[in-house]
Amino acid sequence: DVSIKYHRLSRDKEQDKQNKVVLLNFNYTKIADQYFGNENADFFVIHIHGKLDDEDSVIFGYGDELDKKYKEIEELNDNEYLEKVKSVKYLERDNYRKLLNYIESKPFQVYIMGHSCGNSDRTLLNTIFEHENCVSIKPFYYQKDNETDTYSEIIRNITRNFNDKQLLRERVVNKTYCQAMPQSEVKQDL
Repeated sequence: DVSIKYHRLSRDKEQDKQNKVVLLNFNYTKIADQYFGNENADFFVIHIHGKLDDEDSVIFGYGDELDKKYKEIEELNDNEYLEKVKSVKYLERDNYRKLLNYIESKPFQVYIMGHSCGNSDRTLLNTIFEHENCVSIKPFYYQKDNETDTYSEIIRNITRNFNDKQLLRERVVNKTYCQAMPQSEVKQDL
């Protein structure tokens, strides 16, 4: 079977990356590479939705196959409606396979930084969050002022990515053990 051989070959090729921290980048820019993409570093960056400088790799679209309406779209039997579905586009590149190889290789923790965990990536996030090797999910939130932050908003979005609510309660780190994302001040010359 070709797919099994590809899977095994791909895992062997990726073996050295399994001991690294994977940064799953949903951003289309090279910022993650500038900070974490060094070949000698302990980080491996996967640009799940492609990069701006590689126009053919960019994936725009919707990724919520868990929604009831998705089945209705499939039943229309018109491939044009599936053109911008992320799961279809993921098969045109190997980034999704790299992610699967990593999460299947060993237990992992998820740190969420700057992602809303909204429905546009629901199928992918569900695959990660409910995977048997997922140990915990720790969201970093934005501190708006002394009294308000985005922790609760992120958690409400995360709940939509789980089918198994018991797993949700077991894996998501409560706010006591989470922290705000560090913010830098941008100075502007006037």
